[in-house]
Amino acid sequence: MTLTWYDLADHFCGRRKSLGPVPNPLFEECATRRYNYARGPDTKAIRLVFLRGVLDDPANQTLIRKGRFIWCKNLRYEGKNSESLRLISFTVDKGQKRFIVAENNVLCLPSGNFVSNNSFFRNLHKIFGSFASVFCYDKALRIMMKNSSGEWDSLKDFTAYLSSESAYRPGTLVRPRLGYFLPEANQLGNKMEELVGLYCDTKFCHDKKSAILKSLTQHQGGYISSEIKNDLVDFFEWGTTVPAAVHPYGIIIGRNDTSNTHSGRELYRVRFGDTTYERIHPAQMEIVNEV
Repeated sequence: MTLTWYDLADHFCGRRKSLGPVPNPLFEECATRRYNYARGPDTKAIRLVFLRGVLDDPANQTLIRKGRFIWCKNLRYEGKNSESLRLISFTVDKGQKRFIVAENNVLCLPSGNFVSNNSFFRNLHKIFGSFASVFCYDKALRIMMKNSSGEWDSLKDFTAYLSSESAYRPGTLVRPRLGYFLPEANQLGNKMEELVGLYCDTKFCHDKKSAILKSLTQHQGGYISSEIKNDLVDFFEWGTTVPAAVHPYGIIIGRNDTSNTHSGRELYRVRFGDTTYERIHPAQMEIVNEV
């Protein structure tokens, strides 16, 4: 899939509306919710929030609850799928059914974590940074080790095994995940100005440059004239044929220093083109070629 800079910005899951404005089909409720500290410990069950991707399996329909978390029990590691992503299974409440989801479609909420994404001043670039990973949170790891069919001398050994199974390693080639990756603001602004200028040079429409650029950068909830809408449609079609409009792939440099099993955070330093992103969550990228 070829993703342009504007595709990534316009369909980011923290935006309720895309250009038009029309509803953003990739909007996620968790990107606008607040999650308080848990009232009790999470030694037997873990709070998990599920992303839209779990709906690819019809058996997971009940996991999407408008961004609300679910207390999940009996976590178990289930190996990797065809995309090299680790899988977990679990049960909910008193049910016996085991759900299976990939690591890029689940966010973990440790009992001591507070996440506030519903603030008017929220930073879209930090939406995923406060969430943990089930493969990095010590209490989730203990439950998985207990339910593992293997024998482990220590939690450290089990954690090392799961880390060795991860495709998110230094040198791995990745691409931005549509709906979950948002280009850095200054880079995006400079790129859109560059592309609109190039488009207007090609189409001989410099008199519309200001209006097109304004619509692209301030469209949410705003009125867009029918004339500019037509220009935007043409701009997007033109962009699919221009290499400069396509967002570059990235290389994982390594773990961010804030990643640890106590907080459960699993964040990576990833270099996309000339820009290094310091806190990328696994849910924000797709594996292209692992090391």
